[in-house]
Amino acid sequence: MARTDDEAPWTRQLLVGLGALVAISLLVGTVVGAMALGAAKLTGIDGAGRGPTQEPSLVIPTGEPSTSPEAFPDPPAADDPTPTEVSTPKPSKRTKKPRPLSLQAFPRSVSPGERINLTGVYPGGEGATLQVQRFENGWTDFPVSARVSGGTFTTYVLTSRTGESRWRVQDTGSGRASNPVRVTIR
Repeated sequence: MARTDDEAPWTRQLLVGLGALVAISLLVGTVVGAMALGAAKLTGIDGAGRGPTQEPSLVIPTGEPSTSPEAFPDPPAADDPTPTEVSTPKPSKRTKKPRPLSLQAFPRSVSPGERINLTGVYPGGEGATLQVQRFENGWTDFPVSARVSGGTFTTYVLTSRTGESRWRVQDTGSGRASNPVRVTIR
């Protein structure tokens, strides 16, 4: 007796079914993966591991007045018979103080090994390299640095040492240091 297709062994039917299932799974996976990559590129989250794609836009005012009070003289009184001559304001003899190197840390409380973000502004420090330092019986270099771009900088540190820690950044060229910030590692 000759066998017909209806009498094929069940193992062959099982292998054909599994092969079809694998082929359909690969096709669906490829389509879903392509859609996910397209969505990631469209929303801008495709480069999350590379850091910020644009420079931060935070600008902190310096506290320096933009004009001097002498630029706005008092108006003449109404009962003044002769108009007063407006004098040109004298240049200020105040010397410009160097603008501060400012640092912020967030979050202020983390678990050991969690990321501590360090950001700040350094007006006039374009291109400077800033060395991150931690206070340990004096300021010691931590193996992280940041570069100033557009007057701002950003980096992060990871530490497993628990307790309160103090951090700052120091300009490797000029030696200027930022304000210290405190972070609790719990």
